[in-house]
Amino acid sequence: MIGIRQIAFWLLAIVPSCCVAQSQASAVLRQGTPVLLSFAEPLNTSTAAIGDHVSFVLANDITVNGEVVAKAGCMASGQITEVVRAALAGRSGRLTLKLDGLLVGDKKVKLRASRNGTGENDVQYGRPYHLKWPMGLLRTGDNVVIGQGTLLSVFVAEDISLPAAR
Repeated sequence: MIGIRQIAFWLLAIVPSCCVAQSQASAVLRQGTPVLLSFAEPLNTSTAAIGDHVSFVLANDITVNGEVVAKAGCMASGQITEVVRAALAGRSGRLTLKLDGLLVGDKKVKLRASRNGTGENDVQYGRPYHLKWPMGLLRTGDNVVIGQGTLLSVFVAEDISLPAAR
């Protein structure tokens, strides 16, 4: 015969496991989902160097089926892979960044620059080339200057399961 204590024990054993199962629910963040990042610090081709680390902040929450899976403020990172400084004859600067990913809790969401499946994760910034004859040959082009807080729109590179943010 089952006593009240045994029933209470089984109820206590079952209730926490239900709560744990609900808190472990996850949603799949799909490939191609747009992600809006903000530069955490300014960049300039006159001072940047290849290999420099670049930090980004998630600009807004990412939701899947009404559930927030990544809160604004999550950190993302990248690395400078190419720097071309402004030069004479109107040659302007160029900067290429390789996206490492967005850190959501203990998971890293891979990012890329294009929505389609090319897998490109490089983001390029450049200034137009202006040559005004004949004095343009003596003019230095413009450096790429990216201010802190400048927005960058990128996309999720592959499907990933993320728990709902708390």
